Amino acid sequence: MTATSPAIAAIAFDLGNVLVAVDHLRFCRRLAPLAGMSPEAVYAAVFQTGLEPGYDTGRLSSREFHRRLQAHFHLDLPYSRFIELWTEIFDPLEDMEEVAAYLARRYPLYLLSNTNPLHFRYIEEHFSGLLRHFRAFILSYREGSRKPEAGIFEALIREAGLPPPQILFIDDKMDFVVAARSHGLVAWPFVSPGDFKEKLVAEGLW
Repeated sequence: MTATSPAIAAIAFDLGNVLVAVDHLRFCRRLAPLAGMSPEAVYAAVFQTGLEPGYDTGRLSSREFHRRLQAHFHLDLPYSRFIELWTEIFDPLEDMEEVAAYLARRYPLYLLSNTNPLHFRYIEEHFSGLLRHFRAFILSYREGSRKPEAGIFEALIREAGLPPPQILFIDDKMDFVVAARSHGLVAWPFVSPGDFKEKLVAEGLW
């Protein structure tokens, strides 16, 4: 932003490793011995194929995602146990609930995340204090589009009802930051809570 830029009127946040800590490899490390594979091989099979993206964009239901995981890894994994392994990968990220609470007094906050029904249900159940500060959730499985695709950013712009240059978007992945900027949003890479607060102060947003 510069002195001639439009004033920021809303802030949108990514979820994982911005508002809460997430470790997808925790799931992979726990599934690996059941599958007789390395955690890295599990990660590649789930997250670097069409499997997880299909779930994130709502093309697969939770039950179908579970069935396909079982088939791929030749497992007999009860659905309840799968849910535990799949969802217990999140932890609080220091200071971010307090940061969100402070910013929500000045700006409407939005959550924009590549996520799926089971992960977001877990977030709702375990991080309700954080989520209460957000006006709306733009979620890939509901929108049928995931970052860096255009559809999910267009959904944010519609929901906020503001010109893109008045929306600040925060994400830990630089390719998603670049994609957001290509749609006219102001976008910053997230490094740490301290770095984020320093940027907010420097830009007069804190």
